[in-house]
Amino acid sequence: MGQQFGICEWSFPVSGPLAMRLAAEAGYDGMQIGEAGGRLMGYPLNNRRVRELYREEAERCDLQLHSLNLGALLAEGTLNDREDTERGGWARKSLSNGFAACEALGIRTVVITVEPPTEDAFANVVRHLRFAGELARESGVEIAIESARPVEEIQRLLDELGTEAKVCMDLLNPLRFGTGVPQEQIRLLGRERISHFHMKDSVCALFRRDQRGCVLLGQGDAGYRESVEIIREMGFSCWMITENYYHLPPMNDGEQDFAALAAEDLHTLRASFPS
Repeated sequence: MGQQFGICEWSFPVSGPLAMRLAAEAGYDGMQIGEAGGRLMGYPLNNRRVRELYREEAERCDLQLHSLNLGALLAEGTLNDREDTERGGWARKSLSNGFAACEALGIRTVVITVEPPTEDAFANVVRHLRFAGELARESGVEIAIESARPVEEIQRLLDELGTEAKVCMDLLNPLRFGTGVPQEQIRLLGRERISHFHMKDSVCALFRRDQRGCVLLGQGDAGYRESVEIIREMGFSCWMITENYYHLPPMNDGEQDFAALAAEDLHTLRASFPS
C-alpha cells in the first residue's frame, strides 16, 4: 500500500466539513477527526445529520476519514476514574458512542489518549481499555493509544491489553513532555505495535507541556529527519498524519496562510516517503 498522508482536523483553526475541504485542497489523502466536543456538546458525531454531512464532504472531496480521536476523554480525564463512578460512567459512554460513530462513518481506527498519573489510575485505564477492546472486536475498529508517558509505561499498558491495541506514535510529544526520545521509542515499540504516526516538529524553547506551537516539519529540534530515516529503515507502511498547528505561532503570526503551510508540510512528507 505504501505511505498515505493525513492531517489532524485540529491542525486547522476551522473544523468539520470545512477543515476536510481545506485538507483535500491541500492534497492530503485523509484526516484524523476529533469528536466535535464529545460529551459536553451532546456527542455531535452520533447525530444522523452531522454524520451525513461528514460522509458527503468526504465523498465529494475524495478524502478518507482515517481515524477518530476521542480528545474529550483526555480533556475530562475520565479514563482515570473507576467505571462504577459517575465520571467513569462518562468514560464508558464516550467510548461506546465513539465506536458507534466510527462504524457509522466507516472509520477503521479510534485514537484514545491516556495519561494515568497514579497506579490506581493506571489500573482504571486498563479496565476501560479492555472494555474498549470488546467494542473494537464487535465493530472491527482498531484502537490506537496515544500517550506522553515513558515508553516503559506504554509497553506495560500494551502488555496488559495483549493484542487489543497499538500506538499512535507522536514524533514530538516525548520531548515536549520530557518523557523520552521519540527515535528511541519508535525502535523500542517496533513495527508491530505502531498503528500510525503523528508528524510534528518544534523548537527546544517550546518543549513545554503547556505549549502547542510548532514549526514546519524538518525545521525544528525534534529530529524529524532522524525519525524519518528510522521509519523507512524499519519498513513501516502506514499513515503519516501531521499534527502541526498551522494557525499558531511561531509558525503563523496571524499573517500566514495556514492552508498553504499545511500544503508545504505535505510536500515535505511526500519527499520524505517517496512511493
